[in-house]
This record gives sequence, structure tokens and C-alpha cells, in this order.
Amino acid sequence: MKKTEKSKEKSYAIKVPVYTSELIEKPQDIFGGVTYKDMIDYVKGKINQYNEQSQKISRNKRNKVQKKEIDNVELIECNIGEVPSLLLKVSAYNTNLHDGYVEIEEKITLKLSNKLGSDNNFVLLYPNIIGINSANYKHQWLILIYEDPNKESTVDLIQTAKLVLTNILDIKIANIKLPTVLEYIKKIGTVPELNMKFYSIIYDDNEVDVKYRSYLVKSKLKRQKEDNFKNMPSEDTEEIINDKTYENDYQKREIKITIGKKEYIITNELQETQEKVNQLVEEIFNSTIGISETEIDSLYEKEFIISKLTPIITNYLSSDG
Repeated sequence: MKKTEKSKEKSYAIKVPVYTSELIEKPQDIFGGVTYKDMIDYVKGKINQYNEQSQKISRNKRNKVQKKEIDNVELIECNIGEVPSLLLKVSAYNTNLHDGYVEIEEKITLKLSNKLGSDNNFVLLYPNIIGINSANYKHQWLILIYEDPNKESTVDLIQTAKLVLTNILDIKIANIKLPTVLEYIKKIGTVPELNMKFYSIIYDDNEVDVKYRSYLVKSKLKRQKEDNFKNMPSEDTEEIINDKTYENDYQKREIKITIGKKEYIITNELQETQEKVNQLVEEIFNSTIGISETEIDSLYEKEFIISKLTPIITNYLSSDG
């Protein structure tokens, strides 16, 4: 008799980028205080105020006609260990859609005013208070973005979260200084993985035949280049970060350095109006949650999400961050 091999249950991965807000060093600040309750009440007040107003926050996607808008934010109070926290359930949609369709019983072409979105975009806010003396407390938010397998784009989800944080809550994602990154790289000696992307847009009608030039409204050439490196010595990494020769051909460069669960993203972009290069350096702590096929139906349940995110916070706080 043949043995029937038991089919292996399918599993999925949920990525959870962890950001931190700017570290506030004053005992009284925009969060309204330095107790957990003060920080939670600050966010609740901002969210309730936003949900009551008719004017909604929106922004155009980079180099896209589409627009992202935040419709509503639901507050879910919870505890991570003994620390009160907030799970934000964000309802957001894309509009200004020039192309696309949905098919239910029949094919329906999307119009500019139609909205295509999701009610299940989750962001966990964990208040982090540092210090012993209440007069000298420092505090910030740990921000966990829950990327479930139903989402097509991690970038879109992160942009949605940042739109809520920046435009509704007035919470700024912490940016670190480049020397701090370089010092850390020098300390570890070798960078396991480095990815560089270059972008440029050139407005030039020279490639258009003179015969058709009089009809031309706009001519735009987009260029993109990507380089990937592994096991790069720290001195070479520093040299490549400080190299500016790319500016002759590209307006934007993004360097992503991956060291274990840590990720540093260094973005240099030429601001045409200012005629200078702006630099942004972000530190992200990346975690991944494994879930089974039988757990898919629980993806958007509060208890399930909290149970999956709690170990990530514990791990983050017990590490160097």
C-alpha cells in the first residue's frame, strides 16, 4: 500500500518595518506630557479631530496623476505588556484614476472621481519613554507598519502611514545623521548588502524629428540605473556614499544598506527650485512574521495583529534598536 504524502500547509510572510519618531528631550512638548496617558491622549485627540472634519488629507503620488487620500482612522486601544498603545486602522484610497477597471457582474471602467482603496491599513504606535528622572525624560514613538499579504505594494502602505503620521498627527519620523551611519559601518567592518538606485528626468526635444517638432507639447526621458553589491569593506562603502560624480547624470540617488534586520536608506535628491541637493537618512528595523494559510482569515482581527506585533517590539527594545 502506497503512503500518501501529507500536503504541506502554505505559509506567508508579513513584513513589519519599524520606524522611530524624533526623540523629544523636553519634559513638556507637542505630545502634551511624558506619561503614557499623555502621549496616547495626544494621538486620540488628533485622530478624533481629523475624523470630524470634512476636508481630508491627500497627496499626489510621486510622478503620478493618482492621488492618495486618508478617509478615516479608527483608534484601537491595546496594551503591549503593561504599556498602553494604539493600533490605527486606516481607511485610505486612490483617486484621480485615469485608467483601470473593476469587474463585478460586468466590467466597469474607473472614472476620475472613483475611489479605489482599503479599510485595512494597520499602524501600531507604541509610546517609548526613556530615563529615570521625570524631569529629564526623553520620549518617542515606535511605529510598526503591518504589511499583510493582501497588499500589493509595501511602498504604498508606508506612504499611507507616513501621510497619517506627518499630516494628521504631526509626528516626524526620525532622521539620523550620516556620520552616525558611517561610524556604525566602520565599526562592523564589512557591509553585507548595498543597493544603489539612480534616477533622472531629462526634458529634451532633440530626439524628436524636426518635421514633428511644431506639434510637440512635451518630451521627457526617464532614466533609471541600479547597482547591487555584497560584502563591501567599510572604507569602500564610505567612499561610494561620499561619491558625488553621479550628479552629472542623475538628479536622485538612493542607497540602501542592509545589515541584519537594520536598514539604512540614504537619499540624495536635487531640488530644482533650490538648486541644491537635499539629503535624507533613515534607519529602519525590518522584521518578518510567518503566518500559516489557516491564519489568513484572522489577518485583520485586533487580537491576532497584537499577538504578532508584540514580539517585534520586545525584540526591538531588547536590542540596540
